Amino acid sequence: ERAASYFTNLLWTSPAGSSARAVLEQRGVDRPTADRFGLGFAPDSFDALKSHFLAREIDEQDMLAAGLLTKNENTGRTYDRFRNRLTFPIRNRDGRVVGFGARALGDEKPKYLNSPQTPIFDKRSILYGLDKAYDTIRRERSIVIVEGYMDAIAAHQCGYENVVASMGTAITPNQVASIRRYLDRVYLALDSDTAGQMATLRGIDSMRESFVDDSRVEVSANRMIRFERTLGAEIRIVVLPEGKDPDEFIRAHPDAWPEALKSSVPLVEYYLTHALADIDRSPNARANALRDIAVPILLEIGDAEVLTFYVDLTARLLGYGPDGPEEVRRSLRRNVSPPATRVHQPQASRRDGLTIDRPLAVDPERFVVEVILNYPMAGVEGLSHLRREDVIDARHRVILEQLAIAQGNFDVAMQALPDELADYARDLQTSLTTETGEPPRPSAKEIPNAIRRLAKARNDDRLRQLRVDLADAKRSGDTAAVEACTRQITDLTTTMPNLAPDESPYFRDLRSDQPVIR
Repeated sequence: ERAASYFTNLLWTSPAGSSARAVLEQRGVDRPTADRFGLGFAPDSFDALKSHFLAREIDEQDMLAAGLLTKNENTGRTYDRFRNRLTFPIRNRDGRVVGFGARALGDEKPKYLNSPQTPIFDKRSILYGLDKAYDTIRRERSIVIVEGYMDAIAAHQCGYENVVASMGTAITPNQVASIRRYLDRVYLALDSDTAGQMATLRGIDSMRESFVDDSRVEVSANRMIRFERTLGAEIRIVVLPEGKDPDEFIRAHPDAWPEALKSSVPLVEYYLTHALADIDRSPNARANALRDIAVPILLEIGDAEVLTFYVDLTARLLGYGPDGPEEVRRSLRRNVSPPATRVHQPQASRRDGLTIDRPLAVDPERFVVEVILNYPMAGVEGLSHLRREDVIDARHRVILEQLAIAQGNFDVAMQALPDELADYARDLQTSLTTETGEPPRPSAKEIPNAIRRLAKARNDDRLRQLRVDLADAKRSGDTAAVEACTRQITDLTTTMPNLAPDESPYFRDLRSDQPVIR
């Protein structure tokens, strides 16, 4: 809070702040809006803020811990992190300043610099402007997510107050956790050059699980759809005119923003339309696109009526004739695998007299819930070892919380749940029923193993995300972020051996890609 006041005072009173004031004037940000968001100016000095706070007996280590200073590991010298930049205080939902974003006023790189991760600031857990948008989001039951600070500020200045910014990161469950129950619809209003290319669309990849390597962000659209289902709200893409970002569009056409939202496109339609737009119409190319692009998305759709719509759309986009929808459905039938909601029969083959079982994938989170619901008394004991953040699906969280409150009494827990959620829980419970040829029904002893598998899967997700963040930090020269990511990667890697699950017929072993041989 003191740093925010310091930067704000310099913006409006110092001669050097004129460059920042000129940027605000150029971007059409008026004084009341700038004051409401607490915008400020960091002077072009290595020690202005440091000297200011040291003179007021604020400890240098506290400034380092808050991310206001950066330390040169070779010389041990500390210096101001933000220099010659327009500053944006980042507040949590309660309005408390937890970090800063800062835009370069000169040729400094990177153009936008954020606070490093600190005990109170995690960019992946915060949406910029949520403190000001929260009441409107609850009232309107919708949220608009833009990328940049200026995008959100422009929207609020024009009276559109359900707008927040992701600050250039992928949207994570943590960012929307506190508002999820108030949402019926989520709009993604990304910059036009980003929204037009799904390969770099970073809006909704729920846990960045689909990174191919550490240097390129890619989006798995089916994971986006799963996130939509977990969120329990419709996700729509706001398509802006070519070359326009939300800030420019709103400033140029403030009255047209509601119409832009009204004209938004459902997530699946947007993805299919763009991903299939330039596919060659040759038989092989169409078949490959259908199998590799469309089918994985269509298999995520659980509503029969909605699926029919997108089957027809896929057929049209690929240029099939009147029999196109049936061709799409045939491809679906060829590529569908057994539902991941049940224990699966292992794929067995013979080699040198041995039976080789290749257990099919089962979602670790769902399996944990299924086993706990089948053995609720033992399951309640196991809940003490289940990390709450490992359970992403809100439905699973509520079910397990009610089971804990009921002290393992399944019937009592079901009575406390809404009817549709109780029905879902009963479906989970019965999904472990064995059929001829399947592995034995899991026993209560499988609960600790299943929890370890889930924890390891989540840690793997976190490691992938941290490695991407580390690569980003190295490219931008953010030494503090490099150190933080490296430290967290080391910590996570150290805990991995403790989470190694036992082999099981219900999962592909997470420690190895080798088949289970018996």
